[in-house]
Amino acid sequence: MENNFALITGASQGLGFYLSRELAKRGYNLLIVSLPNETIKNTSEDLEKEFNVIVKYKELNLTMKSDIIELCDWANLYPISILINNAGCGGSKKIEDASLTYIETIIKLNITATTTITKLLLPNLVKNAKSHILNIASMAAFSPIGYKTVYPASKKFIDFFSLGLHEELKGKNISVTVAYPGPMKTNKEVTTRIESQSKFVNLGVVELDTIAKMCIDAMLKGKRRVIPGKLNLLSKFILSALPLRTKVRILSNTIKKEIN
Repeated sequence: MENNFALITGASQGLGFYLSRELAKRGYNLLIVSLPNETIKNTSEDLEKEFNVIVKYKELNLTMKSDIIELCDWANLYPISILINNAGCGGSKKIEDASLTYIETIIKLNITATTTITKLLLPNLVKNAKSHILNIASMAAFSPIGYKTVYPASKKFIDFFSLGLHEELKGKNISVTVAYPGPMKTNKEVTTRIESQSKFVNLGVVELDTIAKMCIDAMLKGKRRVIPGKLNLLSKFILSALPLRTKVRILSNTIKKEIN
């Protein structure tokens, strides 16, 4: 697949790393992106050596408009058939304790970067006979949650943005898939936070390599949605059945324990 590249943001660790690895395993050349000083160069070299594919990398801060423009100008030098908007951030804080920088970072990375990158790379994706976009939302997109507030709202944006884009691009041979992973042990801090929660929350944890495979399979099949993990599928069904007030209270009380 010499002329077939996949772009993955947030690729140095966590789900982004495993998505990159899954695509390399299937023979795709990669354009991988991370923040500076996250060993993306080592990741690039390791993937090239193990899977015999071309891997190019960029270190950028996607909360900055200038860096997003730089990324897209660079990426558009290559023929891209897959775009994976994986980079994102969140956390748990009382809104009065959250700094403006904390709030702005979530909005800029989860919403602005995803939307802008998709917009600027669409002409490239359209050139291929078949292209795919995969956007990473979250189970948090299925309900408002106190003590997270901005994060689930940003993931609901990804949900609606992806589903609308899927409909709009049907005639252009571009599929759009949105993934809703549950709790993921992406790094030490997040792992500690997850393990401090209830047994039910921990039962929803799915291994990152399994999530990556499920997401890539769904994307290549052109599915609109993928919820990795049987318990997360059950949780989605339960959340859909509960009155809004009830599910917001239950989820918010769970997160409140995390920050106390």
